[in-house]
Amino acid sequence: MTRLIAFLALVFLLAGCGRFGNEILPMPQYTGEEISGYFEMSDVAPKQVEISAPIEVPPPEVPRYNEYRISLDVNPEKRVVSGISHITFTNRASVPLDDIVLRVFLDAYMKIQYAFLDNEPLEFELDETVLRLILPEPLQPHATVQILLQYNASVPKTAHLTGGNDYALWFGMFLPVLSVFDEQDGWFTRAFYPVGNPFLLETANFRVDITTPARYVVVGTGLRTEEVISDTDTRITNFAAHQARDFSFAVSPYFRHVYTSTKSGIDIHLYYYTKTLFTDEILDIARRTMEFFEARVGVFPLGKVTIVEADLPQDSVSFSQMVFANSSYLTHSERYWAVAHGLGNQWLANIIGTNRITEPWLTEGLTRFIQAGIFYPTPQAFRDRMEREHASIEARTTLFINRGLDASPNRAHFAHTHGRKAMLMTYALHHRMGDDLFWQFINAYYQNFSFAIATQSDFIALAEELYGASLQALFDEWMTVGTVPELP
Repeated sequence: MTRLIAFLALVFLLAGCGRFGNEILPMPQYTGEEISGYFEMSDVAPKQVEISAPIEVPPPEVPRYNEYRISLDVNPEKRVVSGISHITFTNRASVPLDDIVLRVFLDAYMKIQYAFLDNEPLEFELDETVLRLILPEPLQPHATVQILLQYNASVPKTAHLTGGNDYALWFGMFLPVLSVFDEQDGWFTRAFYPVGNPFLLETANFRVDITTPARYVVVGTGLRTEEVISDTDTRITNFAAHQARDFSFAVSPYFRHVYTSTKSGIDIHLYYYTKTLFTDEILDIARRTMEFFEARVGVFPLGKVTIVEADLPQDSVSFSQMVFANSSYLTHSERYWAVAHGLGNQWLANIIGTNRITEPWLTEGLTRFIQAGIFYPTPQAFRDRMEREHASIEARTTLFINRGLDASPNRAHFAHTHGRKAMLMTYALHHRMGDDLFWQFINAYYQNFSFAIATQSDFIALAEELYGASLQALFDEWMTVGTVPELP
């Protein structure tokens, strides 16, 4: 039955009818000027020449990044979205692939209608958040294929990564995205846990077009352009993002907008709907955070970042060039930590990729430690903060940092383990290495793993290399026991 449905969909695709529904349109064509700097123009037909004998052609360079070209139609009043994703995928492994796996984090609200591979209908299986495309024949190493997905989704009126309220809709981890393939373990298909931020994604290039009613403002990852079609109620907003781990966006007819810039020229935008927000204070702490992380960790390589007010089950969530910040946190004193934590994760979760399911401390604890320096700039004030954090968890006995999200029954346990205790472990590491060497190490870690995926083994090995001696005993003391060691 799946093959029959896919075959009928292919007929409609080739016929080329309406924009969405059960019909599939080809993606719009872009000029080289529009795409320059983001995608290689690989679809330009080569000049035809006559040859009298076969010649040896060197193999083409393997593309470094996968590419997504996406068209979305958002109906905010009905809270539904229709979408088409064109994905250029290259097998960068040294082994053939029998299938291709994507993650669909909005599985309860999204329906995958059709799938195609190089314009041929494709069988697929959706099991919770795992979308498995069954290949008709193995995909050889360095081979590139074109995947097409058509889907629709409803947007829950809830406080979640994707959700909405009476003022806005926000979309975090909304799109089907390629999973990570490891030659030893295969495709990464771990469960989506209700605590933490359970993601592991590689970087890719995105080109996304979003159609909404004209009165809606749309903000998202990457560079934005928009066009309001004359004599209609239609706005088309275009985004282009390079080396992003995901694409997130938000829409609202009520968005207010303020912005500021750092000394290095990074633009920080705030889109909000609560009129009573302390926007000057929020922008000030955002600017201070970005400048502090640039000074301590390394240069932020992207030109802007956007903060969006939303309803969330936590203080903030960081996506590539986007931070969704909880309304309740933005309206009281915790707004400082919420904004700083979300922006700090731009460095330590989005530019540096980590496995936030099995090793979440590598993002959470490190971010908390660094951001504390923004609010407690003197050695004594910083030490006092660490002692207060230590006192808040010192009686606990089940905080095993070396265990992943599956060991955290709730958000409080996650925050105590991979947030507070891991922050204190980082403080102990800072004390052992000394201030100058520690920050040299953090900068080297950032430089070595930007736009890649780092593991805790990478982190520890690099620290030991710069320190010149083993640090394993320190990490074992903090990570492998449930109690909290004394501060050095």
